[in-house]
Amino acid sequence: MRIREVVEEDRNDLLKILEATGVFKKYEIDVADEVLQDSLKPASDYKSFCVVNEENRAIGYVCWGPTPCTSGTFDLYWIAVHPDYHQHGIGKQLLKHAEDRVREQGGRLMMIETSSMEGYDNTRSFYVRNGYKQIAMIPDFYHPGDDKIIYGKNFLS
Repeated sequence: MRIREVVEEDRNDLLKILEATGVFKKYEIDVADEVLQDSLKPASDYKSFCVVNEENRAIGYVCWGPTPCTSGTFDLYWIAVHPDYHQHGIGKQLLKHAEDRVREQGGRLMMIETSSMEGYDNTRSFYVRNGYKQIAMIPDFYHPGDDKIIYGKNFLS
């Protein structure tokens, strides 16, 4: 397996990954598709978009970028691995890859936003296991009963 930049031919694989997870709603997958398509444009804000490949197909991906109007703060926009490959360390490799690139770009802080819904329990545990701390919660953000949970990792401390 190797991590490389995303290409147009990855699109169907990436959308299948999101569908297979069973946690993303159709409109969320549509947003991910927009971000992917935008990342392929020369003037994109989403140039930091990488996939992990196995047997000529993408089985996981990560997308991150600098947070506008900040100094050294980055957002992790998306990270997903096909369920057939969960528990193989692929998500950890993708996250570490993104973190390493952020550090190379002078990043000092990585922020992640996610849902409080039960389907995201493993996702939230993954972030904590990888050194992220919950720093905020906004009740009923996505809809009643679905809070926004914000995690952060400071690379300087």
